[in-house]
Amino acid sequence: MSWLEDPGAELFRGLHLGALSMDQAYLLASSGVADPLWLYSLSEDCRKCPYSLVGDLRPGANYTVSTRRWATWRLARFSGSPPQRLPAGNTSRVVCELTPDVREFGVYELEATSSADHRSNITCTLRTARDPVNIYYPLLAWMLALAALWALSCLLSRVCRRLSRRRHAVIVPTSVELAGETPHKTQQLQSGQRQRLKSLDTFRGIAIVLMIFVNSGGGGYWFFSHATWDGLHVADLVFPWFMWIMGVCIPISIRSQLRKKIPRLKMLWGILRRSSLLFLLGLCVNTVDGASLEHIRLFGVLQRFGLCYLVVASLSTLLTRRSYDQAKVSWLAPLQDVLVLSPQWLLVLGLAAAHCYLVFFLPVPGCPSGYLGPGGDHEDGLHRGCVGGATGYVDRLVLGRSHVYQRPTAAQVYGSGPFDPEGLTACLPSLLQVFLGAQAGSVLGFHRGWKARVLRWLGWGCLAGLAGAVLCLAGREDAWVPVNKNLWSMSFVMVTSCFAFFLLSACYYVIDVRQWWSGAPFYYPGMNALVMYVGHEVCYRVFPWHWSVGAMNTHALALSQDVWATLGWVLVAYWLFSANVFVSL
Repeated sequence: MSWLEDPGAELFRGLHLGALSMDQAYLLASSGVADPLWLYSLSEDCRKCPYSLVGDLRPGANYTVSTRRWATWRLARFSGSPPQRLPAGNTSRVVCELTPDVREFGVYELEATSSADHRSNITCTLRTARDPVNIYYPLLAWMLALAALWALSCLLSRVCRRLSRRRHAVIVPTSVELAGETPHKTQQLQSGQRQRLKSLDTFRGIAIVLMIFVNSGGGGYWFFSHATWDGLHVADLVFPWFMWIMGVCIPISIRSQLRKKIPRLKMLWGILRRSSLLFLLGLCVNTVDGASLEHIRLFGVLQRFGLCYLVVASLSTLLTRRSYDQAKVSWLAPLQDVLVLSPQWLLVLGLAAAHCYLVFFLPVPGCPSGYLGPGGDHEDGLHRGCVGGATGYVDRLVLGRSHVYQRPTAAQVYGSGPFDPEGLTACLPSLLQVFLGAQAGSVLGFHRGWKARVLRWLGWGCLAGLAGAVLCLAGREDAWVPVNKNLWSMSFVMVTSCFAFFLLSACYYVIDVRQWWSGAPFYYPGMNALVMYVGHEVCYRVFPWHWSVGAMNTHALALSQDVWATLGWVLVAYWLFSANVFVSL
C-alpha cells in the first residue's frame, strides 16, 4: 500500500486513475459462468436497505466503486433484466456474497468461476491488481505538525513570560505603586481573571474550532462528518456542546444581574431582544446562497440557540431568587444547587415528556406510530415518505415542506425527502440539553471548592451517560431510543451531555485549578464564538479561507484546505482578542 496519496497520471490497464474522486477505486469484473451474473452493493451506512445494482460481470466490464465506508457485495443470477434494488432478505438468486476490503485509488479484480462438475457451485474471488493509497497518512502528518506547532508556541510563550518577569523586576516602581495602589487597567484585568473562568471560554472554543473544521469538510473523512442517521460521529458533538455551554452561562449571568438589583422585567426584555437577534441572524446565514422567500429555510443553528435561550433564560429569571440562605438541614446543603432549580426541573422535564409523547404516539398519516427511521430506502422502502417520523411530520406541517432543509444527510444515502435536523419539534429535547448545562452552572454558584465542583460534574456526567446507555441499549440497532442527532433524541441529549460534563471537568482542573494550560489557542475563539460561527458560514467559499488546486480529489489536499481555514479563523480570533474586541448580542 502506497503511503503517498497520489492516484498517479499514468494509465493502468486503460483506466485513468487521476479521474477518480476521493474515496473511489476501480473494479474490473469478469465471469467464467455461463449464466449472466449481476453485482449488487450495500454500504454499511445504509441500515436495513436493499442492495443497489452496480452492473453485470461481462468480460471487460469495469466500474467505479466507493471506498468511503465498508460494503457488502452480492452476485445474483438473473436471466432477464435485473431489478435496480435487491431486498436484503431475498437470497434466492444470490450465488455468492463477500465483504471486500477496497480502498482509495486501488484497482481490483472480481472474478466469478464455477466448477466443471457442478455449474451451480460458484466461487467469487477478489484480487488486488494495483495497490491503493493510505488515506490516513495526511491526517497523521497534520496531527504531528499541529502538535509541534502547539509545543513551539507554548515554549515561546513561556520564554516571553520569563523575559517579561525579568524586565519588570528591574523597573523602578511608579509613585502610584509605591503608595500601594494598582493602575486602574491592571485592577480591571485582575478582577476579570478572578471572576471569569477560562475553562468555560476554552470549552466553547474547542466546540467552535471543531465546528469550523467539520463544516469546512473535515478533510473528507467520514468520521469527521455527521452520522447519516443513527450513531454518533465527532461532528455530532459540537452543536450540543454549544447548547450545553450556553446553559452553563445562563445562571451565572442571571444571578449576577439579580445581585445588581436589575429589574426582572428589564432582564426579560434583554433576553427577548437577544433571542430575536439570534433568530434573525440565523435567517440571514440561511440565505448566503440565495434569498428566495418561497424556499427560505426558517430554522437552523442560531434559531435553535435563540429559542432555547429564550425559554431557559426566562425560566431562570422568573424562578431564581436574588439571594439564597444556607440550607437549614445539614444533609441538604450539598444538594442545594439542585434544590434551587427544582421548579425549573419540573417544567423542563414536563416539556421533555411532552416531546416523548409527541414522537412515539402522534398519528402520522401513512407511517407507523413511533417510527424513528430515515424513510426512503430504509426497511426496503416500506416507509418512504416517513423521514423523521412525527418529528419530520410536525416540522413539515408547521413550517411548510419548502421551508425545511432540503439536503439532509439521510437524503444522500437513503433517498429521503426534506428534513430539518435543526427544526422546530426537536427544540423541546434541546431545552433539556441547555438546562443540564444550567445545572452545571448552578454548581459554580453554590460550591466554591474545586473538588466539590468537579465531583458534582463528574457525577452528573456519569448519570447522564448511564441514562443515555440505557435508552440506546449501549448502541444496539434495535434500541428503544437510538442516539440520533437528526431527531435530537433523548439518548443523544444524555450521551453528548455526558461528554460535556467530562470535558468541562477536565478543562476546569487543568486550566483554572492547576493552571497547567492557558487554554490557548481555543480560548481566543471561545471569547468571540458568535463572530467565528457567522464568519465561517458567510465566508465559506471566500479566499483566503477557501481555495482549491486541481481536482481536489485527495484527502491530503482537502485536509490541508480545511486545516488552513480553521487556523485562519483562530488567527482572526487571536487578533480580535489582542485588539480587545468582543462581539456579543
